Amino acid sequence: MKKILTTVLMFLFTIPFFAQVNNDHEIVSEVKELTQFHKVIYKIWHKGWPEKDINLLASFSQEVDSGFIKIKNATLPGIMRDKKAKWEEGVNELGNCVEMYKEFSIKRDSVSLLNAAEKLHSQFESMVRIVRPPVKEVEEFHQVLYMLFHHYNPDGNFEKIKQSAVELKAKIDPIKKAELSKRLKSKTEKFNKLVNELALAVDKLNDSVKSDYDKKAVGSAVEKVHSKYVEIEKFLE
Repeated sequence: MKKILTTVLMFLFTIPFFAQVNNDHEIVSEVKELTQFHKVIYKIWHKGWPEKDINLLASFSQEVDSGFIKIKNATLPGIMRDKKAKWEEGVNELGNCVEMYKEFSIKRDSVSLLNAAEKLHSQFESMVRIVRPPVKEVEEFHQVLYMLFHHYNPDGNFEKIKQSAVELKAKIDPIKKAELSKRLKSKTEKFNKLVNELALAVDKLNDSVKSDYDKKAVGSAVEKVHSKYVEIEKFLE
């Protein structure tokens, strides 16, 4: 009896741990297969391409193909569910680049293979931008919003909703202070406007959770925060 009780207690104590592990996996925006693909892309772009070494570039053909197959079969984390269509579009384009790379590797067509290597690298970088937004502070905000929007609010978990509202408010200031990339630097004024609108939506969410749980009002406030976040996400693309 004592052994059974010990086993049950151990199981109960491990549930929160495993739940946290699953949540962490779900809210981390990473596709490991794409990260691993960087190994061959690095060799192509930093050695084969600048040295115009056609034989070396051609030798990477099988590695490129096998890496792409893994990317094609990859499972996206939950936090990327809104990017699924864009990801699939990127995978299709990457597949076209891979086919070109393989074809010109066989033909040893130097000019075409160099061009194919350049396109492959460019498409790889485009897919990295899909997975990893250019502003980490925005992604940290999204990690909290994801659990709120897709789990806590639909489940009516008011305690978690209130906790998330406080966390989102704390993450607004870091976004306001975030450094934009050179590509986006000229659009700083537009970015600041969108962030201020997001901040107002977060404030309204916090106001909505101060009194007793009103599912409709809270749900509407969560939707507003999410829609304002999506505007920022599209701006950063």
